[in-house]
Order: sequence, then C-alpha cells, then structure tokens
Amino acid sequence: MFDYVVIGKGLIGSAAARYLSMRGRTAVIGPDEPPDLQTHEGVFASHYDQGRITRQLSRDAVWAALARMSIGQYAALGAESGIRFHYPVGGLYVPAAAEASSYLAEMAGLAERVAVDYEVMDEAALHGRWPYLRFSDGWSGLYEAAPAGYINPRQLIRAQLAAGQKQGLEIVRETAVSLESSLDYLTITTDAGQSYRTKKVLVAAGAFSNAFDLLLQKLKVRVKTETIILAETPPDAAERWAEMPPVIYYIESPELDSIYLLPPIRYPDGRIYLKMGCNTVADRYLSDLTEIGEWFRQGQSDVMLEAMRAALQGIMPDLAALSWQTGRCVVTYTTHGRPYIGLVGDGRIGVAVGGNGSGAKSSDGIGRLGAAVLADDRWATDLAEDLFRPVFEA
Repeated sequence: MFDYVVIGKGLIGSAAARYLSMRGRTAVIGPDEPPDLQTHEGVFASHYDQGRITRQLSRDAVWAALARMSIGQYAALGAESGIRFHYPVGGLYVPAAAEASSYLAEMAGLAERVAVDYEVMDEAALHGRWPYLRFSDGWSGLYEAAPAGYINPRQLIRAQLAAGQKQGLEIVRETAVSLESSLDYLTITTDAGQSYRTKKVLVAAGAFSNAFDLLLQKLKVRVKTETIILAETPPDAAERWAEMPPVIYYIESPELDSIYLLPPIRYPDGRIYLKMGCNTVADRYLSDLTEIGEWFRQGQSDVMLEAMRAALQGIMPDLAALSWQTGRCVVTYTTHGRPYIGLVGDGRIGVAVGGNGSGAKSSDGIGRLGAAVLADDRWATDLAEDLFRPVFEA
C-alpha cells in the first residue's frame, strides 16, 4: 500500500509527486505523451510543448507569489535531476497603447517591491536592443531580467519525475478511471485493469479531473480551447534572434487578444520554431471528455491561422518562415481564477487543479502546496487558504 498517490502526471502532478515522495511511499499515475495525437483515444495534456514563459511579475499578486515560489526551486531541481528545463533569457511586456502608462507604472512598482531587476523602455530603446521586433506606433514596454525567460514543460516534468524517483517515487504509466473509498484505504483502478491501494490521494488531472469517477462531486471548472501557431524558422534567422526574450503583447485586434510569443526553440522533429499563442474569437468551452478529445485530435485550429500568422509577421516583419502550422491545447479555468488546492470529503483526498493559463511556470509551487495540505492536513503557507478553496458543481 502507498502512503500517497497522485493522479495526473502533468506539470502540477509531477511536482506534487516529488514533494510527497519526501514524506512517504508515493506513486504518480498518468500516461506518457501519446506518439500520435491524431489517433490517440485516451487522455491528453497541454504540456506537449517545448516552451512556456516564466516570469516573476504579474498584475495578480497571488500568481506572482506562486511564480516566485516556483522559480526559486528551478536551480535546485535542475541540479538534482541533471535535466535542463529553464532558459533565463528575460521577458518583455508590451501593453496596449491606451493603458501603457498605468500598466508600466504598476509593473515597475511591483518589481520594486519584490526586488525584481527590470527596465522600462521606450520605443527607441526597445528597437535598439531588438531591431527585429515591431509593435504599434509609439510602443513602450517593460523588460524583466533573468530568471525570467522560458521553461521547457516536457523537460520540467522529466526533471520532477527523475528527482522523485531518487526518493523512491513509483511511476504508473496508466490512466486512473475510478477512485473508491473504504474504511482503511482508498483504491484507484486504471484503464489497464490494475488496482492500487493508498492512504491518501491527490487529484491533479487538469482538464480531465472531472472526466472519470475520481471525485464524488465535479469541480466547477471551465475548459477552454487554446490555439497556437508554429512558424518554422530558418537556422540563420534563429541564430540572429538567439537573444530574443519571450514577449507578452496586449495586441489591439478584433480577432486576437493577449499574445504570447516564444523565441526560436528547437522541437523534437529537429526543426526550429517560433511559437505564438493567444485568445481568439474562435475559442470555445468544452463540456466533457468527448469534446476535449475531439478538440485535441481534430479541432479546427486552422480557422485562426491567417489572423495569427498576420499578427506574428506584424511583430516580426523579417520572418520568412519555412512552414506554418497550428497546434491545440486547453486551459482549465477555476471560478476564482486561482488553482483549486485543498482537501475534500474526510480529508484523505485532495485536489490541485486549475492553471488558469498561468500554471506552467508556477506548477512547482502549486504542486508543493497540494502535497503539503494532503500530507499535513493543514494549510502551510502565508497565502490565504480561502484564495485556493475548491468549488464544486451543485
């Protein structure tokens, strides 16, 4: 019997599993990335990717605290696992012109309060440092220095699991489909027909947390489609743009909102891509396991290709992409905009669910909080517990 089992082997689940493996015999249950997304019939995840922005600054104080908590662990985790996942190249924020003054003042004030190295830059300074970037006329921005940059989510999960295995973490590469309670233990059954007994369970299955019989009540979450584009970048251009920081750009567009752009990154197919994502007018909310699976397998992400391509070429007019493609993921939103972290029922089951579009960079901290509340039966951080309280469907 295990002391703890984590259901969900994604960014939050792998972090929680590592922390719980320091407390007792622990397993994490979750499938590996499928080799072919088009034909896969099981669960999916949004971490099938090479780049996510990481940063310490946010207009939301809670997310800023979670990010700093997580970033503070990056170096130790990288050293413990021997796996590199963090690239501290800095980050650039470019607000919409209408709110540039107030936005930059607010972000600069936050940076001063938490001792983050930053620089407010006008159009001339920005163009002088990154002449290949363009935004709206009269643009200005704020540059956040390292350790801001980007993380490789695939590698971050590998690092969490590798470090956990050194502490005895067991990895079960299956999908949990039911969770049953008895007086002395909990029983998890998987799609492989296997059963695992444990004293306590943490559900960290992201968008799929409501998809199976894991909780007596469904979590009140909304699962939204998210579209990205990948612009295959010629190697010589990628070399010229090697010092490019990730960009968050509040574009003024009737079709797109809140662009994020990653620098050129090499992907598993050996090619180098610029990745851009954003909210779009075609986004929609998915209601169940069937709809989520259909979106990942064959969702109509290409309907936004032209608008997103035009936006990226507007930002990087010198880009002569070798190819273009769209990709699909989902964002899990909670009712209060922060992760659901807490115990349910008799206290033997916990949840750590809901990235709200900001979970990757903060996943170590979210997993750490989920692990602590499950192991200790109490809240163990200065952040108010009510901020993270799980909300369930009526």
